[in-house]
Amino acid sequence: MMMTSAGSLPCGKIIHVVGQNDPGIIKETVSGVLKMCEENKVTSVSFPALGTGQGGASPSAVADAMIDAVVDFVRKKKKPCVKTVKILIFQTTMLAEFHKSMKTRVGQQVEEKGIYTKIKVSMTNFFMGPSDEMNRSLSVGEDFVMEEEEFDPTVFQLCAETPQAVNQTRAWIENLIVKEQTKKTIKDRYISQLSQEEVEKLQAMQRELTIRIRLEEKDSDSLIHLEGLSRDVLRADGRIMDMLRAVERTENRRREAFLVSSLVEWQYQHHSGTMVAFDLFTNCDLEEAFVKKLTVKIKIKDEDYVADVVLRKASRTQDNKEIELMRKDLKDDVSLPTHWDDMKGSLLTLVPLLPTSTEYQEVEKECVKTGLSIAIGEIARVQNEALWKNYQIKKKQLEERNKHTNNEKQLFHGTKSTSVDLINNNGFNRSYAGTHGAAIGNGSYFAVDPNYSASGYAPADAQGDKRMYLARVLVGDFTRGQAGLVVPQSNHLGMPQTWELCPPMT
Repeated sequence: MMMTSAGSLPCGKIIHVVGQNDPGIIKETVSGVLKMCEENKVTSVSFPALGTGQGGASPSAVADAMIDAVVDFVRKKKKPCVKTVKILIFQTTMLAEFHKSMKTRVGQQVEEKGIYTKIKVSMTNFFMGPSDEMNRSLSVGEDFVMEEEEFDPTVFQLCAETPQAVNQTRAWIENLIVKEQTKKTIKDRYISQLSQEEVEKLQAMQRELTIRIRLEEKDSDSLIHLEGLSRDVLRADGRIMDMLRAVERTENRRREAFLVSSLVEWQYQHHSGTMVAFDLFTNCDLEEAFVKKLTVKIKIKDEDYVADVVLRKASRTQDNKEIELMRKDLKDDVSLPTHWDDMKGSLLTLVPLLPTSTEYQEVEKECVKTGLSIAIGEIARVQNEALWKNYQIKKKQLEERNKHTNNEKQLFHGTKSTSVDLINNNGFNRSYAGTHGAAIGNGSYFAVDPNYSASGYAPADAQGDKRMYLARVLVGDFTRGQAGLVVPQSNHLGMPQTWELCPPMT
């Protein structure tokens, strides 16, 4: 065999071989061509069905020989330069034999996992029409070609005796593709609460499945658009709904934990003898176990313990080390603001303020003193008993830790309309921060200037209205931030700094 230039043909090179009709020699010929392609760093090669024309060789035997040669080549090469092998078939009746041979290799792939991920093999019938033979050709491509993340475009080359036959086949192919494609739009309030980790899962899902995923905010609604192969869109739809329901469960759990934290605080004894409060969710787990008189698994300083809430002891599982627990009743420790309206047993109340009231005018003054150019349509007080009590507890803890009372500021936070209910019920959730930019660390961001929040972070709804909070925020002491921080760095005294967020005020 020898390699020459391709002249005016649309390919890089031509390899010339002597025609043979012996399947054994045909296999050696294909192997030799692949070796020559590898030596010349050729990435794709096309073969005719060697020896099946005037050579009169059996199509079945030739198919087995050619496919065997490709398989042997791939076995020997860990990272071959040749990525694509095409077998061009001019006789429609011969397609079945090659289809059968390739199907056999698909079955072998179960035992030899990874062989066909290195190279793509396809067949092209140059006289294809809207028939069962066309369907067989397409199914071979789907079963045998195994791409991992990237998908090369598929090109159909149609040749026929008349333009009408070509047009008929093209229309049939296009109709088939349309039938295999579908679109789906998911609308859910918790889409806007997806964390950066969950967005990355969506990106991985898009690479895994033959789909396109697009997130959109439209008329105050959060949407996820899916487009691609019907089976993959259905698969992605199920996974995304599971993800959204998990976010919903986490939000409900967080709200429940907030309610508990306003009533009870569980603490453990530090080695220094001081009592340290548990985090929000562990506090809730302990209180649930206390009500049901059960033991519960918890973590203290990233170590596993089993807590006996009746005996007020936590035992480490590996050596039975015990730590004292304490349950502190907070029901009477924190009172609600005297200017709040009667909530009549409700956990959350929104109170519209009259423009003539002192509170309305004070908030309005804060908004316009830096030159807010947007007209204020309504100001409402957010009364959330659990969030308020939790905030006051955190405020007291921060004052004790920082040894001063200058920890609180009133700051602005712009948001979209779909997030208002979640914030009113659950407060500002740091676990969802970082998705839309977090230049100095992952967290909820607030601004001194209302113009900054209103213009950049408060998108208008369908009616043109924007939402912005004026909130009490426990900022504590400052420390240097940087992108990617999950918690603030320690200050110069080695004390960890804390950004504690409040319930929305107005």
